[in-house]
Amino acid sequence: MNKLVEVRLLGPFEVLAGGQPANVGGGKRRGLLALLALRCGRVVGVDSLIDALWADDLPAAPRNAVQHHVARLRAALGSEAIAATPDGYALAHAAVDALRFEDLLHEARDALRAGDAVAGAESVARGLELWRGPALHGLTDTAWFGAEARRLESLRVDALEEQFEAALVLGEHRDVVPALGTALEENPFRERLWGQLMLALYRSGRQPDALEAFREARRVFSEELALEPGPELRRLQDAILSHDPAIAPLPAPRRRRGTLPAPSTSFVDREEALAQVLALVREHRLVTLTGLPGVGKSRLALEAARSVEHEFADGAWFVDLARAGGEDDVVRLVAHAVDVRGADPLARVVGRLRDADAILWLDGCGRVVGEAARVASAVVAGCPDVRVLTTSREVLHVPGEVRVMVEPFRVPDPGRSDGVDSPAVQLFVERARAARPGFELTAEAAPLVAKISRHVDGLPLAIELAAARAHALGLVEILSVVEHRLELLGDVPASDANRASLQALVEWCYDVLHEDEKSLLHKVAVHRGGASVPSLVAAAASDGLDEPTVTYLLGVLVDKSILAVSFPAEGARYDMLETVREYALERLAESGRLAAARRAHAESIAALAEAARAELRGADWRAWVRRLELENDNVWAALTYARDARESGIAARLAALAWYFVLAERVAEGRRFLERALAATSGDLTVAERLELHAFRCYLATEELDLDTAIEIGERALAGEATEAAVPELGLVEAALGLAVAEAGDVERGAALAGRGYARLDAGENHWESAAASLFCAQVAAAAGDVATVAAMAAEARRHAQATGFDAFLVPAMLLEAWVAERRHDSSAATVAYRRTLDLAGRIGFADHAAFALSGLASSALAGGDVTQAEELERRALATAEAARASWAAAHARVELGRILAAAGDAKTAAKLYRTVLAWSKARRAHGPRESLFVVLSQDPAAAAAVGLAGLGDGRDEITAATAPA
Repeated sequence: MNKLVEVRLLGPFEVLAGGQPANVGGGKRRGLLALLALRCGRVVGVDSLIDALWADDLPAAPRNAVQHHVARLRAALGSEAIAATPDGYALAHAAVDALRFEDLLHEARDALRAGDAVAGAESVARGLELWRGPALHGLTDTAWFGAEARRLESLRVDALEEQFEAALVLGEHRDVVPALGTALEENPFRERLWGQLMLALYRSGRQPDALEAFREARRVFSEELALEPGPELRRLQDAILSHDPAIAPLPAPRRRRGTLPAPSTSFVDREEALAQVLALVREHRLVTLTGLPGVGKSRLALEAARSVEHEFADGAWFVDLARAGGEDDVVRLVAHAVDVRGADPLARVVGRLRDADAILWLDGCGRVVGEAARVASAVVAGCPDVRVLTTSREVLHVPGEVRVMVEPFRVPDPGRSDGVDSPAVQLFVERARAARPGFELTAEAAPLVAKISRHVDGLPLAIELAAARAHALGLVEILSVVEHRLELLGDVPASDANRASLQALVEWCYDVLHEDEKSLLHKVAVHRGGASVPSLVAAAASDGLDEPTVTYLLGVLVDKSILAVSFPAEGARYDMLETVREYALERLAESGRLAAARRAHAESIAALAEAARAELRGADWRAWVRRLELENDNVWAALTYARDARESGIAARLAALAWYFVLAERVAEGRRFLERALAATSGDLTVAERLELHAFRCYLATEELDLDTAIEIGERALAGEATEAAVPELGLVEAALGLAVAEAGDVERGAALAGRGYARLDAGENHWESAAASLFCAQVAAAAGDVATVAAMAAEARRHAQATGFDAFLVPAMLLEAWVAERRHDSSAATVAYRRTLDLAGRIGFADHAAFALSGLASSALAGGDVTQAEELERRALATAEAARASWAAAHARVELGRILAAAGDAKTAAKLYRTVLAWSKARRAHGPRESLFVVLSQDPAAAAAVGLAGLGDGRDEITAATAPA
C-alpha cells in the first residue's frame, strides 16, 4: 500500500512519504516531481515536461530521461505514486502545500466577499503559515520554473493584502500598521497596500500620518513608474480629509470560529495512533479516546484536531471540561466556547453549529460523563457536518460512538540494554532536557532511562513527572525512588498496574514537596480555570506565607512540573493537570481540611465580588471585566460551594456580580447565575440588596426579550418588597420594569413606571443608579416618539455618567442625543453625534451601539440623497450587529437596509429583509423592531403588500393585532 506523499514547494523543496522524509534525488528529478505536484491529479504531457525541465538545453534522449526520472521517483515514493497514461504522467494523490495555499486564498476571498471577515482571516492565516521561504527554492532554473515562482510569490502578496483587509474589518487597524510598512518595503508598487496603510493609520487616530502615506505613495509612483496614484487611492485621500464616516473604525467583533490551544510540548512518536484517530474522525460523527489518567489522551486529541482542522471550513472548537465544577457547568462551558448566549444554551449551541463544518472537541469528559454525553448526543443529532471528538476515562454510551483505546507508550524490551528507539525513552530524554539543559542519552544513561520507563509502564504523564526531577536528581536516584514507590504499592491486579504506576509517581512528586509547597498546591487545587498571584497570596496568608514567599514557591512548583503557568495580559495564572488536582484534593480531604479550603476559596471570590461591585460602576470598569472573565470559572465554583454548603451569606455576596454579566455580554449566563444565587440565599440579603438583584434580573430578561418573565419579576418585586427604606433600589426596579413594559408594547404605562423610578433616584446623590434610570426613561420615550423627554433624559444620563467616570453609559446617551438631532431635522448635528458615538463605541467595544450609530449615519446619507453611501453604511451596521450577536440591532439594520434598497429600486430584496424581521419579532415579542418595521411599511404600500400586510395605516394600531405571537 502506498504511503501518502507530501510535497512542499513554498520554501526549500521537501518530500515526505508516510510522514517521513523521502530522498528523491536532486536536480531534474526534484523539478519533475515539483512540476507534477503543481498539476497534481492532472496529466502533464511529456513534451511539456521536457520543455519545463530543460528548455533549450536538451539531453540526448529527453523522453528516455523523463522515463528514467519517473522510475526513480516511483522507487522512492511507491509504484502507484505517479500514474502513466498515453498522454503523459500524473501525480495521482499528494498533499501539495502550494495547491493548499491557493485553495485557502480562494476560501478567504469568498468569505470576505460574503462579509465573514473572521472566516476570511483564519483561512488566509492558515495559507500563509504554509510558507517557509521563497517559492520553488533550489529547483531547476528554467524559464518555466521562474515564471511559476513569480506567480506564487505574487499570490503570497495577494494573500497578505486579504489578511490586512480582514484585519481592518475586524478592528485590528493598530496591529497591522507595522506589518503593512514591512510589506510595502518589499512591494512598493502595490497600490492596495498603500490604501490599506492609509486606512489603518487613519483608524488609529493618525490622520496626518495617513495623508503622509498618500504623499509617499504619490512620490514612489511618480519617480519609479512616472504614474499618478489611481482613482481609488485619491478617493481614499478625500475621505480621510473629510472624516468620511464610511471609513470610520468599528469595534472588533467577537471571533466566532473555533480555536485550538497551542501545544505546550512536542508530539512524540504516536504516528500509528494518530493515523487511526484521523481516519475515524474523517469517517464517523463521534469518536471517543479512552484510557487511563496520564496516558496522553488530550495530547493525542490535540494533535488529531490540529492535523484535520484545515479540512473543516469552520475549524475546530475546543472545550476544556476539566474546568467544570460539576455536571451543571458543562453546557455553560460549551456555550461560551462556541460563543453563544441566551436562554436554553444547549439549543443555542446546536443552533450555532447546525450549519457549521467543524470539529467539536470535548476534553476531559470523565468527571461529567452524563452531561457530556447529552451535549455530544444533541450535537451529533442536530449538526450534520460537525464531528465530535471527546476524551474520557470511559465511553459516553451515545449511539454511533466509536471508541479508541489509547495505550501507554511502547517501552524498551527488558532484554535490550538501551532501547533508544523507544518512544517512552524519547519522551523522557526530551522532558529531561527541558529540566536540565545539556542532558544527553549516553551509553551509561540509556539503560537507566529504559528501566525508569518500564517501571512506570510507559505512561506519558508518569514519564514526564519522573523526567522533571532531572534538574535535582541523577538517573540512579530517580530510578531508585521509582522502584521504591512501586514496591510500597505491593501486589496490584494487572488491570490496575498502569494506574498504580501513575499514582506512585504523583505521590512521589507530592511527598517530596516541603510543607509550604504542599500548602500552596492545595490552594491552587481548589481553584477552577487557574489562579492569579493576588488570589493565591490572599489565600496563603492564613498559612503565614507572604507575597515574596508565595511567588517564589510558585516558581518552584512550576520548575517541578507540578504546576503549569500561562501569561494573559492581566498577569500570570497557575493551574495543574486534573490528575494532580484529584490527588491534591484527596490528600486535603484525608487531612480534614478540604471543606475549609473550599470555604476560604469561596470567601475570597465573594470578597472579589464585593470589591468589583463599585469598580464595575466607575472609570476602571473595563479592567475589572477582564479580570472577572479570567475568574469566571472560580465565580461559578464559589457559587456551587455556597449552594451545596448552604452558605447563604457567601451566595448573597456573590450576587454583587450582577452588573459584571451585563458588561461582559454574558446575559443568559448572568440570568442563571442570579437565579441560583437568589435561591441559595435565605435572609442574608437586605431589602435594598434584594430589590437591586430583582432590578438586574428584570433588565437581563428584557435584554433577552423574555418580556413576560421580566415583567413578572419586576411586578413581584414591587408588590412584595417595596419600602420607602430602599428608595434608590425601588426606583431602579421601577425604571427597569418600565423598560420591559414599554418593550412589550404598553409604552404609556412603561413611561409612567420609568419616570417614577427616575424621580425617586434623582432626589439623592445616586449617580450610577440615576444614570441607568434616565437611560431607561429615554429608551421608553423614544419608543413613544417623545423627542423632548428623550433629549432631557439623555442629558441627565450624560451628567450622571460623567460624575462617576463611567463611560459605558455615555455611549447610549450620545446615541440618543444623535437620535434627537435626527428627529429635529438637524442633519449636521445628527451626523456629528453619530460619528462621536461610533468613535467611543469602537474604543470601548460596544459593537451593538456602533451598529445603531452606523444605521444613523446611513439614514443621514439617505436623507442627503447619497443612496450608495447609505447602503454601504447600513451593510456595515448589519455585519457589525450580527458579529456581536446583537439581535435587536441586527433587526433594526435589516429594516433600515430594506428601506434603503427600496429607495434604490430593489423591492424584492427589501421585502425579503422585512419578512425576516417580521418572523423574528413575532417569535420574541420584540415591540421595538416591529414598530420600526410597521412605520416603514406604512409609508410603502407595495412593500407592505409584498410581506402580506396590505392596508396598513400609520403603522402603530396594527402592530398588536397583526404581529402578536401565535
